[in-house]
Amino acid sequence: MSTVMNAAMSTAITRESPGFVLTGRKVLLAFVLFFGTIASADGFLLWSAVRTWSGAETTSAYKAGQLYNGELSQARAQAARGWRLDMTVERAPGGGAAVRVVGQDADGAALANKKIAAVLQRPTDKRADRSVDLAEGPRGAYAGEIARIAPGQWDLVVDVSKDGALAYRRKIRVVLR
Repeated sequence: MSTVMNAAMSTAITRESPGFVLTGRKVLLAFVLFFGTIASADGFLLWSAVRTWSGAETTSAYKAGQLYNGELSQARAQAARGWRLDMTVERAPGGGAAVRVVGQDADGAALANKKIAAVLQRPTDKRADRSVDLAEGPRGAYAGEIARIAPGQWDLVVDVSKDGALAYRRKIRVVLR
């Protein structure tokens, strides 16, 4: 009777085992798919980072540190002048930006006969920066337009030159819609 029972048990075991069998090929395929997914995600992130980063802010941190005291003295000289700039940026027709600057000296007189340049800088990507020289109008008002500029946050940097040298710089954050 034990022979008949062993034969019945072996038949029952063989009937239940046609399910999943883990082989070396399946293990290799699982490893390749897992690490392939990780490698492709890393590759995409690396490609995105390289494509969107515009580079270092300065070519030499040492030289930037050496120039710091000069920048401090320029800031003191700018404050001593007592100039004031009222700067606005508005969306112009056609997707551009209209920049308007009204300047006054310490006595309240209009800043006249100055060269004023404006730059709209993208805080996240220096490659998108756009500049314009502003034309002088009545009563110390200077204006210019930058064509086709994307919406979002921008830094408006206005430089006033006097006798060919930078005399005043002001920077504000603006949002174009």
